[in-house]
Amino acid sequence: MKKTASFILVLSLLLAFIIPAEGGLAAEGNLLFNPGFELGSTEGWYPYGECTIEAVGTEAHSGNYSVFVTDRTQDWNGVAQDMLDKLTVGMTYQVSAWVKVAGTGSHQVKIPMKKVETGKEPVYDNIPSITVEGSEWYRLSGPYSYTGTNVTNLELYIEGPQPGVSYYVDDVTVTEVGSAATWKEEANARIEQIRKRDPKIRIVDSNNKPVSGVSIDVRQVKHEFGFGSAITMNGIHDPRYTEFFKNNYEWAVFENEAKWYSNESSQGNVSYANADYLYNWCAENGIKVRGHCIFWEPEEWQPSWLKGLTGDALMKAIDARLESVVPHFRGKFLHWDVNNEMLHGDFFKSRLGESIWPYMFKRARELDPDAKLFVNDYNIITYVEGDAYIRQIEWLLQNGAEIDGIGVQGHFDEDVEPLVVKARLDNLATLGIPIWVTEYDSKTPDVNKRAENLENLYRIAFSHPAVEGIIMWGFWAGNHWRGQDAAIVDHDWTVNEAGKRYQALLKEWTTITSGTTDSTGAFDFRGFHGTYEITVSVPGKEPFVKTIELTKGNGTAVYTFTVDGTDAGNVLYGDLNQDGQVSSTDLVAMKRYLLKNFELSGVGLEAADLNSDGKVNSTDLVALKRFLLKEIDELPLKR
Repeated sequence: MKKTASFILVLSLLLAFIIPAEGGLAAEGNLLFNPGFELGSTEGWYPYGECTIEAVGTEAHSGNYSVFVTDRTQDWNGVAQDMLDKLTVGMTYQVSAWVKVAGTGSHQVKIPMKKVETGKEPVYDNIPSITVEGSEWYRLSGPYSYTGTNVTNLELYIEGPQPGVSYYVDDVTVTEVGSAATWKEEANARIEQIRKRDPKIRIVDSNNKPVSGVSIDVRQVKHEFGFGSAITMNGIHDPRYTEFFKNNYEWAVFENEAKWYSNESSQGNVSYANADYLYNWCAENGIKVRGHCIFWEPEEWQPSWLKGLTGDALMKAIDARLESVVPHFRGKFLHWDVNNEMLHGDFFKSRLGESIWPYMFKRARELDPDAKLFVNDYNIITYVEGDAYIRQIEWLLQNGAEIDGIGVQGHFDEDVEPLVVKARLDNLATLGIPIWVTEYDSKTPDVNKRAENLENLYRIAFSHPAVEGIIMWGFWAGNHWRGQDAAIVDHDWTVNEAGKRYQALLKEWTTITSGTTDSTGAFDFRGFHGTYEITVSVPGKEPFVKTIELTKGNGTAVYTFTVDGTDAGNVLYGDLNQDGQVSSTDLVAMKRYLLKNFELSGVGLEAADLNSDGKVNSTDLVALKRFLLKEIDELPLKR
């Protein structure tokens, strides 16, 4: 196995030298011609307005060339490519480019798409727009949804900065995200793949022999994915509020009760009474809790007494806050938003320098090593600030901050376009850090549109492999921060159409099924990851209930119980040595067993029977080899 892997690695490296990564044609999936200018020319591109474009080898984001845009007389002068025959109406695309301004100072740079339809004025869609500093490479990216009829002109171009300022462009990409007609079908297919697994419930007698005809009832009681809401003291004493919360959410975040201004209204007078009350209620009802937030960067959200502090006095206050709130909730809050909205404020940074941000993360980690530490901000999936967020996160990581999760708030004012959201999530996911939608709501007086928006956001986020949870920022109109038009439960406690849509999605993504064991003592089903209660009814015996955790993983998860309700040892097929993984060690063990110089018994012997035919032979050996070579996706083999 190691020799095979080494050969593949060497071959890949040789091919990398022999075959150019990019010439005139685009990289795989990229619809542009000569996207990185590696032809050493501007073929496929042209000047947009009065300017000069030239492929140069003196600057490149990657490869050997970029394009240099000079002699600009207008801010919209730049480099362009015709897109009319490259894009399809009804599709959404992810567009990106790397830009470097020659010189110093701050500059605004955009990627517009110009569209002209017969008999209409041109339309200019600014895909991304960011502020860049001179002499550094910046990535711009964003989604573009192509609509229209009788389109006669479609041009992609990079514009800005000010007239007379020259700049470089490299690695421009346009890739498909999905189709408006099929996005839901594609999302459901991803959900089926990434959110579910095949469990097998096996019932055996005291001699480990399979028992058929046993009734199995399966009920999922918790989800591995985080479905939650903000919770507040303003509602916690109303039984209608708490009942709805318990029945619809498994995660909570305190709307204000864990924020600094709530805990310490005057310096030194610290109280967590309200936060403790909310936490205790959550703990009593099996609800997990996110911590929001240790700090909040914009000046307007600081405790009033803090705003006048500077230097050592401010640093001491920061340390006191960390050393108070983090240990207080250690082992209780599973997540912490460490410093909220750093893209949109600089209270601490402007007074103490940029090093204060990674310090907050490092100190929080020291004080609670088990809590997952998050960044959290807005305008990430609702607007075009994703690239700035990525740049900030990369800077934090480079400067020693340990970031376990990326929070995106998701306060929508207009339609939730699912493919636009997907493109923005795809962009963030390149960091390889789990994402949570931490503060979702959609404000519109049309409750049916609110319901559609909710489904669009939840379905596209639930289908995204990088997303691990979605938290609503409130549900009841009586205390929703954005009022009735954002609520899913009306003032009179009627669950409105948006609330019904949410409950329908929860039902869709919850597994409840039943059946009987077959001749091998097994009952198979496919279920969403999470916690299950399995009711087993053996003829002539009292039913018993077992709890199982169906986690992510490859292959079938097997849970074996005796007719008396005791665990008989659960099986990971292919894991002959019972070390929790399927590897080449297990392949060697199976070979030795078949050569009769190795013993297998019990769970190990069952794990070797990869086609569940009651014996271990060369068929199982071939199956294990194919699984390790990734020629088949799961074990045991389906019969």
